[in-house]
Amino acid sequence: MLPRAVASLRAQTFSDWVCELHNDDPTDPGPANLLASLGDMRFSLVNHAVNLGGTATFNLFFQGTSEPYYSILEDDNWWEPDFLQTMVSTAEAHPDIQVFWANMHIIQEQSDGSFRSTGRTIWPVESQPASRAFAWGQNAQVCGALHSNGAALFRSIPGVQYVIPGVPLASIEPCRERLFPHPIMLVSRPLAAFCQTLQSSRSDDLVEWGEMQAILAATFLATCPWSDERHRQLWTEARGQVPPGTTNLIMAALALPAARRTLKHARWSDWWIALRGFVRRPVLIVRLLNSQRRHPEWWQFLNTHTTERWQQNDGTR
Repeated sequence: MLPRAVASLRAQTFSDWVCELHNDDPTDPGPANLLASLGDMRFSLVNHAVNLGGTATFNLFFQGTSEPYYSILEDDNWWEPDFLQTMVSTAEAHPDIQVFWANMHIIQEQSDGSFRSTGRTIWPVESQPASRAFAWGQNAQVCGALHSNGAALFRSIPGVQYVIPGVPLASIEPCRERLFPHPIMLVSRPLAAFCQTLQSSRSDDLVEWGEMQAILAATFLATCPWSDERHRQLWTEARGQVPPGTTNLIMAALALPAARRTLKHARWSDWWIALRGFVRRPVLIVRLLNSQRRHPEWWQFLNTHTTERWQQNDGTR
């Protein structure tokens, strides 16, 4: 997959770029051999002395650069030829925005190693404007993120870093988004491919994922200035998700007393769904109730930066 990603970078219509290729496997000569075969001076190789893992490796990229912009191209994804040109042009047209990301085609790896388009995109394409700015405080940001790492362009500003604690890899985008000054901007046209691979470095620990979503929701709900009507809308939307997202809201309230005001909108059916989940995974409740002791750095980071986002947004959304 790495040669495919590199080929998509070299095929960009915007060619004024430099690339650090990071190899997080000290025993793998493949990246060095690939760059040697290309003879492209725009590339430099960074071999990690030890395997850092996904979260720490991504943090290396978010410490700023002397270039005006930076992007991350993960080895299992690729970009359309006009990705960089479109993203840079969009950024130049909106100098007050720091974070941009593009829509992505969803691609699935097959058992024979080939890749097939699902015909779906992460964001709906029809009826979308060419670009759309999002203020902080969207429903999707309660437990998740709007942006996608693999199709983003970040404005590099001296002294501005987007470094997060050692959270699970699946949580890096929701956690990092709490650092971003808003609004952030979506380019609606699919300009990249998001590949659903058969193997992943993301953990398959469902309890860990549930715990992290509850922490994200708790720190969001405890600090947001939403009206009762906004809370009611959130619960209605959560009930329409598959599986229902109401359990995350209940777990958030159990984890943090300051988030419990949202429970007034819970129905008995929401509690019943949550109870069934707790019976199937009782360890989730135990870990959740002890998570502030077990993961104080997660809680402190999310509490601090979620509060900052609301303050920056003047509590208007």
